[in-house]
Amino acid sequence: MSSTANEHELNDAQSSDKRLVSGSTWAAIWHMSWPMMIQMLVIALASFVDIKVAGQLGSETQAALGICNQIWFLMLLLTVALSSGTMALISRFWGARDYKQAVEAGRQSLIFGILFGIGSTLAGFAAAKPLLAMAGANANVQALGWQYLSIDLLSQLPFTIVWTAHSMFRAIGNSRVPLVNWLFMTVVIIGLDYFLCLGPPQLGVAGIGWAWLCGGLIGMSLNIYLLSRSELGASLNLWPSIKAGLTAETKEWVWRILKIGIPTCIQDLAWVLGNFALFLIFAMTSNPTACQASWTIGFRVEEMICTLPLHALATSIGTIVGQNLGAGKPERAQQTGWQAMKIGLAICIPMALVMFLFAVPLASTMSNDASVIVCTADYFRIIGCCEPLVACWIILFGAMAGAGYTKWPMWVGIICLTVVRLPLAFYLATKHGLNMGPSGIWISLAVSAGVIGVLAVWRFKSGVWKNQQV
Repeated sequence: MSSTANEHELNDAQSSDKRLVSGSTWAAIWHMSWPMMIQMLVIALASFVDIKVAGQLGSETQAALGICNQIWFLMLLLTVALSSGTMALISRFWGARDYKQAVEAGRQSLIFGILFGIGSTLAGFAAAKPLLAMAGANANVQALGWQYLSIDLLSQLPFTIVWTAHSMFRAIGNSRVPLVNWLFMTVVIIGLDYFLCLGPPQLGVAGIGWAWLCGGLIGMSLNIYLLSRSELGASLNLWPSIKAGLTAETKEWVWRILKIGIPTCIQDLAWVLGNFALFLIFAMTSNPTACQASWTIGFRVEEMICTLPLHALATSIGTIVGQNLGAGKPERAQQTGWQAMKIGLAICIPMALVMFLFAVPLASTMSNDASVIVCTADYFRIIGCCEPLVACWIILFGAMAGAGYTKWPMWVGIICLTVVRLPLAFYLATKHGLNMGPSGIWISLAVSAGVIGVLAVWRFKSGVWKNQQV
């Protein structure tokens, strides 16, 4: 692009991001959150179709998909760390009007993203079969899981680039590009889900893997094109940094990005490993496959109607907090955090009531297996009770992540998702304790999530996160 065009785009960017650090805070939240809300609903729709299609292939396929999604996310954890660090740094630089540093942070993030994507793909192929066995699934579920993962793991690299690019766009106040990207990807994923799994190819669960691989490749290509035309387009010039190798400056960037992102990564790692441990507890119930399938269904439906919209708000508020701290407006940053939490509660409480009151109809739409429907309905009723505190947890942790304050949330996540959740689930669900079966596991999920929500409100109110240096 010409220098005139670049200057015009930069002026547009400066005009756009001013609304994040001045004027109405409600308007700033709306500006960032409405595209993210739609994007998350679109992602949820793709996930919903996955489970719906898997349900037509059988409850064992649904169980396999639930386990495999944890493995896929486990391999993507370094990307999550990278994205958190990228968003916090670029938003802080952008708020301080240090555009050169923002571009450099984007460049380094893309280089690391390529390396992480390749590494996670290789690690996934090495670890997939042992992890499937470790989850306590029966032989058929393990075989179905490998059919899916042998294709889906190839999407690690394109999705790493997608996540990194999206964090770059959102950090500068542009949440519309990720929305457009996900719209294209979702059309591809849903169309291929039905065609490859249930249509003439009859690929079964492997078809879902192919659908996400194709969607990821299309999303990566579109992201690179749109990034090249954005204010951060210079970040795509990777060769000078690659040619220079591991210099002191590069090491400094690695440290700055991962210092913020690694605690988030560890927190998510505790969540994923905790889920693997839950699958082992599922195996101790009277009907393990039904329990595994009902968790997969319940989690995905909860994700679609509650947690993904909350993550949209959390990501949006992270950008606003980062830019306001960079602009020297910490009180405005805190105000937007509380406002975003109120919006989250306004969304979450009605959805929680829907989960509680319409538990059986919701469960029945996702499975024809009577035992799966019963377990899933119990999940909706019990988890629905803790959704307001889940809203506080997700949104306020997102706000603190935008400030680069991630170590304290990491420790809270580790303790609550492992030390509290797992022993409680084991005691409530198995014959070694109260022998409540799946309902005992769902209670442990609700209690641990509620504790995190209360602690998130307390810590955010303290304001200590406003002093975090990046």
